[in-house]
Amino acid sequence: MALLTAREAAKYLNVSLATLYRIEKRGDLIPFRTAGGHRRYSLAMLNEYLERSRERSLSANSSRNAQSNKLPGNKLRILVVSDKAETVEFVTSALGEDGDVYEFATASSSYEVGIQVATFRPALVLLDMARREFDGCEICRRIKSDPDTKCIKIVGLVNPGEGEIIEELLSCGVDDCLIKPPQAEELQQSVRYLTLLRLSEGGG
Repeated sequence: MALLTAREAAKYLNVSLATLYRIEKRGDLIPFRTAGGHRRYSLAMLNEYLERSRERSLSANSSRNAQSNKLPGNKLRILVVSDKAETVEFVTSALGEDGDVYEFATASSSYEVGIQVATFRPALVLLDMARREFDGCEICRRIKSDPDTKCIKIVGLVNPGEGEIIEELLSCGVDDCLIKPPQAEELQQSVRYLTLLRLSEGGG
């Protein structure tokens, strides 16, 4: 049986390596392990995941359509943490394609993140890890360790070639990581999934 590497499996699924890690983290895909601890995937395993994903997508679309009927006046709040105008513009433009269901705020420092989390009360935080002036893991820990904010979903935006940061962020409680620049559809799918998951968990 021919087995694929993680990079080959991500290419087959048409997702980033970061998204593949997230899929595995939530238990939707369990790879084989070699004697050296490397992850390997069979085509049958990947095709089964794609079929399950397609069925969930149909169900999620139905839920999202029902949700969108309730959202005017009660939009889902998203905090974009970046000092780059192009990143903020990309995020708001890509998610705007899903309709007028999100409200955005921005922050460009750890201090501003704390203020916005307390006052804006986002449902989801998009954390641009291109900035070295703040500790992304510390931000994640603070959000996830506080009973009042632990339900906030966090997506890290990571530069290519920084796999070690992805692993670090996942261990700190981030809910998903995307390689920059993400495809608009990949960003939309991640935010849809996490906001719907938050609603199903009773996060409001």
